Amino acid sequence: MTGVASIVCAGLSCLDLQLLGCTQSGAEESIEHYDEAQWTAGGSASMTATTLALITKGLIQIYVLTKLGEDYNGNTMLDFYTRSGAKTDLVLVDPKAQTSMAVLPVFKTGGRGCFVNLACNEGFRAEELLDRLDSAPKNTKAFLFGYPHLLPSMQGEGLKKMLLSAKTKLGSDCLIGIDLNGVSVENHRESLLQPALEKVDVLHLNEEEASILCGGEDVSKLHKEGCAVVVLSLGSRGAKISTSSDSERLSRCPGHIKCWKAGSSVHVPAFKINGDINANGAGDALFSGFCLAAVWTSPSSTVSVSLQQAGEFACLVARQRCDATTRDTPADSAEELFERVFQGNLPEQIES
Repeated sequence: MTGVASIVCAGLSCLDLQLLGCTQSGAEESIEHYDEAQWTAGGSASMTATTLALITKGLIQIYVLTKLGEDYNGNTMLDFYTRSGAKTDLVLVDPKAQTSMAVLPVFKTGGRGCFVNLACNEGFRAEELLDRLDSAPKNTKAFLFGYPHLLPSMQGEGLKKMLLSAKTKLGSDCLIGIDLNGVSVENHRESLLQPALEKVDVLHLNEEEASILCGGEDVSKLHKEGCAVVVLSLGSRGAKISTSSDSERLSRCPGHIKCWKAGSSVHVPAFKINGDINANGAGDALFSGFCLAAVWTSPSSTVSVSLQQAGEFACLVARQRCDATTRDTPADSAEELFERVFQGNLPEQIES
């Protein structure tokens, strides 16, 4: 990145207890087994911030903006952030709140389950977030926010107003990204997300969420409602990434997005993983990696990043995050991953 740039990763957080190597018999009352238990900083704000901090290695300042309780779990979360290299200056610590915690069985097949107490996330208000954002650095290139379906105070018109205020505070050159999670038929309604989409430069969702929001993998509805770029996770099939057909909408986006062709769509394959699979945070890694690519500039190169290259970079970031051997100690930095993309030196693809 040219100059001292930063990215703010905001929204939901929880302390994750990962049960690795879980069996999954399918019987409701069966006794299941796991190989190892590990704690990690979970939730959108945590996963995006730690993923980016580990690969940017101080080249970009990565800030966490979330709400924690003044308790043991909150202190543990702060320690995870600091050890990853993420900055905690914007974190709101509320002495009257309880830090959220989740238990995640990570199955041997690579999937995962989730049991969560949302705790202080349920009371995390837009006013609190925006108050912390007043202390954000001036050269903020991206504001990444998740997961609105699990944050009752930041939905619908409230979400739209929050994003508009964030853009005003951070500047017109700041990318606005939204990451979805926790979407269900029971909790989703059109008015929860639709009003805010015109303010969203990059929206990330998975196949199940696309089915609920759009009835399938055709996400053109989200573009018609104002979203510039949609990143659709397809699991082992990689990702499908599309741009709005409205060229004027793309022209208002920061970074490389304004140069991408309107109405285009690319499919990027997933890449094979060498170690054991831990898919916890895979979507967050794909999302944050894509947003980083969309605003990336390097002192050593003036090469623009295409839509295809941004997707390939994102899939490489997700690959490192899903590989237990490189999850917390990435083999390649962001600069090295970009070099691989530009040279076409990509790993073996997963056969779909």
